[in-house]
Amino acid sequence: MPQQLNFGVLGLGRMGIRHALNVVKEPRANLLAVAARSKGTLDSAREVLPASVEFHNNEDEVINHPEVQAILVSTDTSQHARLSLKVIEAGKHLLVEKPISVDLEDSKSVVDAANKHKELKVMVAFVRRFDESYREAYNRIKDGELGDVYYVHGATNDMYDPEAAKFFKEFSKANGSILVDCGVHDADLIRWYIGNEKVKKVTATGYNALIHDLAESQDADNAVGNIQFESGKMATLYLSRTARHGHSCSLNIIGGEGSFVINSDDAQNRLRLFNQTGLNVKSHKTYYDRFKEAFANELSEFTEAILENKELPITVDDAHEAAKMVVGLQMAFRSGKQVFFDDAGYPIKP
Repeated sequence: MPQQLNFGVLGLGRMGIRHALNVVKEPRANLLAVAARSKGTLDSAREVLPASVEFHNNEDEVINHPEVQAILVSTDTSQHARLSLKVIEAGKHLLVEKPISVDLEDSKSVVDAANKHKELKVMVAFVRRFDESYREAYNRIKDGELGDVYYVHGATNDMYDPEAAKFFKEFSKANGSILVDCGVHDADLIRWYIGNEKVKKVTATGYNALIHDLAESQDADNAVGNIQFESGKMATLYLSRTARHGHSCSLNIIGGEGSFVINSDDAQNRLRLFNQTGLNVKSHKTYYDRFKEAFANELSEFTEAILENKELPITVDDAHEAAKMVVGLQMAFRSGKQVFFDDAGYPIKP
């Protein structure tokens, strides 16, 4: 393999352009081509990406580009599975944003295709696994420091933004509720820390505190999920798009020999202001601000796995299992009923 990997990026929206810029910054990667359907999006991308990059308004032109070796898919969730299958069929390595799909049959089709083509590296982007604190917690749990982990609580809070509120009203119609879009991160971490336990049942509730129009899309700006595993172990998650102080996410992991808390302090850095109002601490404004380094690590490890033929840190099967969990939570929220899971780990429609 060459010392540099030629990348194509599909989707240049909120996350896509950030991924593209990370490819540009990665020493072992070369951003060769990008695609977006909107002329305005392409024009904006031209202002920040190198002049050497090829710009296309057709994804197929990037997927079938003879010099592109790896594709990063960061489109709407509703397009992930379709494009992922095209990338795999074209014989290209794939890094796709989470989740693979809100449709579990579509998600499974990508998993099957990836497992059929073992010569390709296919990874779903669960960025928190590449954060220093989350990874250290995993390694120490693996070493037995907490004993048997039996409860995990995750919380993800995005800062309230009226413009983003308009975006999510349309986004959730085709791409799933907050339980899928945000919750899949926590679901993946819950599985990572508690072990590959089989889910028995879930419940979920939601409330629209500020973005009331989300109800039209069967979505909520705040949601709570409860998960019980066949072993009796438990997990809960709280998700919000209405935090006033900034972005924050935390995780509590409890085992028989102790517990870990990750991100108990939402501070942007170690700077503290003491004045007449008391102690003042700045928070991260966005999810990307908090995990900027982890996003770079994610791309770097994916690139390294291809160039050096190393094992990927996340499998497509991991991503599919997390998707099963959050689709079940979404079913529970929208139906108002408890959702059970079958022997294959799929949620049973109530």
